[in-house]
Parts: sequence; structure tokens; C-alpha cells
Amino acid sequence: MTYEWAYGTDQGSRRKTNQDSILLKKALWGEEEAVLAVLCDGMGGLSRGELASASAVRAFSRWFAEELPKLGRENIREQAVYSSWEALFQRLNAKIGAYGQRRNLLLGTTVTAVLFLGGRYYIAHVGDCRLYEVTSQLVQLTKDQTLVQREADLGHLTPEEARKDERSHVLLQCVGASKEVAPVYGTGRTPEGARYLLCCDGFWRTASDQELLQALTRGKKRPPAALKRGLKEMIRRNRARGEQDNITAAVILCGKKSGPGGVHA
Repeated sequence: MTYEWAYGTDQGSRRKTNQDSILLKKALWGEEEAVLAVLCDGMGGLSRGELASASAVRAFSRWFAEELPKLGRENIREQAVYSSWEALFQRLNAKIGAYGQRRNLLLGTTVTAVLFLGGRYYIAHVGDCRLYEVTSQLVQLTKDQTLVQREADLGHLTPEEARKDERSHVLLQCVGASKEVAPVYGTGRTPEGARYLLCCDGFWRTASDQELLQALTRGKKRPPAALKRGLKEMIRRNRARGEQDNITAAVILCGKKSGPGGVHA
């Protein structure tokens, strides 16, 4: 299977810095391709959130180049991927936390990573960035690790109340600022022609599922270029609706025909 992608990022209307960091990396894996996509949202209310998110992205980039090949070229077991990622998360949490303690700073970042390999995807998730799969419908593959989502799961909030709740930014855990971090892992088959949206809360918070579906399914003949336009339009709409946070998103297309490595929106 081969992959193409498009991505876009925006500082937002009131942020002094862009604390989002994104990684899109491709490598040959036998006769196919492997792709690692990682989105990290540095904590806007914490000091140096951009440093925490960039540190996480660099760590996953090194993992893709150095650790993934050690897992073998054939019949990679999902537990081997998860165990390797778990060690990475614990090292990263300790490293960022120790850096903050030495400098009297509180740093933290969300991390949502997806590895496409051998016709499957492997997910690691901490925080409230989201991964969606689009075939004939839009399916959210991650669950927000937020106070509001927990209250909704307990039946204390309706979906509409949860969408409007002002506590939506309160995370249950994040890498670097939490004493302990417990990523959630998952896997599934990757259908040919499927599209995957990886986005931060600044991108999905004010967007409807129908808007996301339209942005992800446009452009059959030149999908990367069309998706670039779709992401730019979604970012513009979010800012027009008053979104103040950083806004970052990437779409990965799965198919048999190879094309441009990527397009920046």
C-alpha cells in the first residue's frame, strides 16, 4: 500500500506562538510503504508548550528511523509496537517533566500517533487530538481524554452540553505534566482508498461531522491538492467562527498508486 498526504497549520487568532507540532514521515518497508503521522498539541496554559510538543515529535521521528526496523520486516506483532511505544512514552514523560522541574516550568503536550504498516494502522493516544477514518462514513478512532468527555461517558452531560461546556480544555493526562501517563492503544485494518484525518482540538471543536466529511472526500482526480484546499477552507471557517487556539490537521490517503510525498496547506 502507498500513501499521500496534505496538512495545514495556523497559529490562531489570539495565540502568540503555535504550540502544535506535526510529523509526517514515510519509508520503504519491503515492497510497500510505511508512514508515521504524529500530532502533538503543547499545552496552551502551560509554559513552553511548543518545546514539549516539538520534543515529542522528535522522539517519535527517531523511533521511526531507529526502533521500528528492530521490530522486524515481516509479521510485526501489534504488542511489539505497543511495548516499544510504551517505553518511548515513559522516557518522554520523565524527560519533559524533569526539564520543567529543573527550570521551574510546567510543560506538557498531547500526543496522538498513527503508524500505517502492512495494511494496518496502529494508534497511540494521550490527550484530545483526534484521529478519524473516512470510507463511506466518518468514524472517530480516538476518544478525548478530557474532563468533559468523562462526564459525558458517565451520563452527566448530553452531547450538546458537552460540546458547549467551558471545561473542554481540561485534560485528564498529558505527556510531561502528568506524574504518570497511560497511553491508549488500538489497531485496525486499513482499507484501500480510506482517508485518515489527524487533527487538534482547534480544528475539530467548532466543525460539524458533515463539514469534516465534505473536506475529506473532495477531489477524486487530484486528492492531495484538493485536500490541501479543503483543509485551508476548514481552517478559515474555524477562525471565522471565533476559534482562538492553534489549528492543525493532516489527511493521509491510502491507495495503490504512488504520488507526491505530501502537500503543505
